[in-house]
Amino acid sequence: MKKLSLLFTFLAFTAFAYAQALPTLPIDFEVGITTANFEDFNGGVAMVIANPQSNGINTSATVGQIVRNGGDVWAGSKIKLASNLDFTTNNTITMKVFTAAPVGTQVKFKLESGSAADERDVYTTVSNAWEILTIDFTGTASTFDDLVFMFDFGNTGDGSATSTFLFDDVEQSFGGTQIDLPVTFESSTVNYTMTDFEGNTSYADVDPTDANNNVRRIVKTAQAGTSAGTTIGTPGGFATNIPLTLTDSKMSVRVWSPDAGIPVRLKVENANDPTQTCETETNTTVAGAWEILVFDFTNEATGTAALSTGLTNGWTYSKASIFMNFGTAGTGTDKTYYFDDVYFGVFTNTNNLEQLAVKAFPNPVNDFLQIEVEEEISEINVFNSLGQLVLTEQVNGRRGFGTGGQNRFNVSALTSGIYFVEVKTATAVGSLTIVKE
Repeated sequence: MKKLSLLFTFLAFTAFAYAQALPTLPIDFEVGITTANFEDFNGGVAMVIANPQSNGINTSATVGQIVRNGGDVWAGSKIKLASNLDFTTNNTITMKVFTAAPVGTQVKFKLESGSAADERDVYTTVSNAWEILTIDFTGTASTFDDLVFMFDFGNTGDGSATSTFLFDDVEQSFGGTQIDLPVTFESSTVNYTMTDFEGNTSYADVDPTDANNNVRRIVKTAQAGTSAGTTIGTPGGFATNIPLTLTDSKMSVRVWSPDAGIPVRLKVENANDPTQTCETETNTTVAGAWEILVFDFTNEATGTAALSTGLTNGWTYSKASIFMNFGTAGTGTDKTYYFDDVYFGVFTNTNNLEQLAVKAFPNPVNDFLQIEVEEEISEINVFNSLGQLVLTEQVNGRRGFGTGGQNRFNVSALTSGIYFVEVKTATAVGSLTIVKE
């Protein structure tokens, strides 16, 4: 009996010690983790080694290394953590990566817990240099405790330098507040990570016609499928549901296309249930210029669920994806598109107007907002956080600081919250964000 008791004690101590040895983020491979913490699979071999590329942004002494040699196209390795990851606040994972593989090599980063999984793809942007890759997990449940690393996913490794990957400093961080409508790409605090699929790649970019305007560039690659698209945000979708009804059923997106007459599809869905969707589409009318496309979800695309069906069944819509030239696969050459200003409702067409410098105070404001511009104002519009027009005024020529005038605009009827003020003149338009107390 005494020996049995000692055995149980030893096993309990061993299990306790193992649990204590499991790492937590951040992982820098200096302390608290060894090669023994890795679980290799299907042809991937991971080790903790002395840093052979101590330069650039990473001069640490030790790093992780995964070499892929034969096996499967998903070969890699994983690390079990001491506890589940919580993405409520720190919604991104970053890590430093070094490889001799070509630019654009796919890195699949996966979270697991038992049979459950959540994965993201990122792509290298340099070769033979350290870079920081950011993987966004906004809206991901706090139920995962395994980190899975699959470098050069989709190809079979050969053990060479291009199948060797160094990585370090795996950590969680705050990647910005969750995206919500309207999407303008102008905020420095919003997480504008996009999610591409079936051959699309998207990038943050500057408007090719206006260096002061931030937009999103979409490249539909030569190998893209017929349903290649981009989710406007992460798989977690928008922070609030899109308030679609049968009488308020439109969204608008400003689009630049190299071709006129191509179908652009917009799809909304429940971020937590991909079976709850509604899709509609419209065609571009100009080539090589911006235009605002209006999407009416009461006019659903053929073969897709009607908005009325979804609303009757209590479906909610909290995520949107855009598809350029929907239904046509890659044509042998990459096609570049741009989009901006994703609004609920119909956004005012300002693509032919110059940018206008606008000042306003006080901000936050209670009753009256003083707006100052250099030209004669023709119109002021106020949109709520969903892109709905809630206040408008025809101003008839009052001016601002350029000529010494003062414009007091009554906002007392607005409820407390964040609003977007659009100021128009005959030739220009400007906007700013205000807080109504």
